[in-house]
Amino acid sequence: MIGMPLKLTVSFLLIGLMLPMIAGMVSMVEEQSSDSAADYECAAVEDCIYRVFRSGSGSTETIHVDLGPKDWISLGGTGSDAYSIRLYCNGNLKKTVYLDRAPVQLSDEITDIAGSTDVTFACTSVNHKLIVGVAG
Repeated sequence: MIGMPLKLTVSFLLIGLMLPMIAGMVSMVEEQSSDSAADYECAAVEDCIYRVFRSGSGSTETIHVDLGPKDWISLGGTGSDAYSIRLYCNGNLKKTVYLDRAPVQLSDEITDIAGSTDVTFACTSVNHKLIVGVAG
């Protein structure tokens, strides 16, 4: 029979070998959880932009966006950026969503949405084109 001190030693050795793997898995789950929250916020912004666009010139809508400390959403710009929403997670571009369900053009001015904030989108008519941007 193996003595009690040897069983404890083997048990602690096994736990010690498994601890880094468990810590890595916990870190990965936390990262995936924050990424899925940012994806949800990006989808909410996209849906709000479509609703404002479909409502026509003069329409506005406010939504609450809650992003992590290193996450932000970038809207608008020139060229193809005028039709896209860019989601950055931990400082890196995670995905670009092109507004192709309807040809929604965003403002030429790049707007970044970060943190926990209320954002108001407005639709205006410029040269007979509907443009959606962040109001104020």
